[in-house]
Amino acid sequence: MKLSYRNQLIIASALVVVLAVVLFMVLVLPQFSALSDLESQIRDADAGVSQAQTLLAQRQEIKARSAQTEATRMRLANQMPETPELPSLIVELQDTINASGLEFASIAPNTPTPVDDGRYSAIDIAITVRGTWQDTVDLLNRFRSLTRQVRVVSFSVSRLDSGDDADEDAPGRVESAISLQVYTMPSDVAPPVPATPEETE
Repeated sequence: MKLSYRNQLIIASALVVVLAVVLFMVLVLPQFSALSDLESQIRDADAGVSQAQTLLAQRQEIKARSAQTEATRMRLANQMPETPELPSLIVELQDTINASGLEFASIAPNTPTPVDDGRYSAIDIAITVRGTWQDTVDLLNRFRSLTRQVRVVSFSVSRLDSGDDADEDAPGRVESAISLQVYTMPSDVAPPVPATPEETE
């Protein structure tokens, strides 16, 4: 039986629709599933990158803290060494006095004295210098930059006799007696952030 042109058109249209549905099911629909899987993988990758960045930041922060802690430990070890190290300290004090323009008269260190149940030891050092008052003030300021932790315990000053031939316009000279304390810490005691001896004021 010969189909009419209208029926042929309907059948052809139906076949096209069926073919389109089949192609959609076979070719397009799996791509949606693959795209969904790809988006899931991208989200997992983004989460992994974020976690790695967080871990890297944490490690960098720990490394920075470790470097800062080590620098602080080294600074405290220099300020409060395990032994008195008086020769190097005396040389540094003499260089500091010379840099301030004063005349180095005398220095007398005493033996270490245990303090705070032996947590650290204090060494008293008596220094006598001569020069102008301005240079003396400069010396006191320079004590702040010494390698060792230094504390000024006492300070007294007396005017030196300038004599009859002295220039009246020249600055007056004084003699200053300065009592300092420096510190040592045993190796078996962890150096705290210095809450014990105070810095020079």
